[in-house]
Amino acid sequence: MLLNVIKEQRNNTLLIRLIGAIDEDVQFESVVGLVPQEIIVSCREIPRINSIGVKAWMKYFQALRQKGVKFTFIECSTAIVEQFNLISNLISGGTVESIYVPFSCTKCKSELIGLFKCEDLKKSGFTLPSLTCSKCSGPVVFDDIPEEYFRFLQR
Repeated sequence: MLLNVIKEQRNNTLLIRLIGAIDEDVQFESVVGLVPQEIIVSCREIPRINSIGVKAWMKYFQALRQKGVKFTFIECSTAIVEQFNLISNLISGGTVESIYVPFSCTKCKSELIGLFKCEDLKKSGFTLPSLTCSKCSGPVVFDDIPEEYFRFLQR
């Protein structure tokens, strides 16, 4: 599956939504095209990124940084958060504004995700609010190891 990109111009900022896996077929330059001095990158619809995709990502965003482009990552999927934790310079000088956080219901075992602003997570000391399942109203718990999942935010 090829990576799709939906672009939306917001004043002097370009919002790009990345949709699909980031793998050996990704060609960021051709699918994104020319970018202004500021871009916002929505990563919500990235289900996975492999090692070749990681290399392409780093090459692309480091080149943008060298051109003076300011970039912000929003709505980062759990797959992207995992890579941010594994590879310290994957953010490439950008800013991560918001991430999806995995939860599971203790009653019906449903898997859920919640969107959180990184600033709010830091302010709360990475303490997540009490949530209930949207399916059965049972208690929901964080479905990862906090020290590992939020590691990139503590660097």
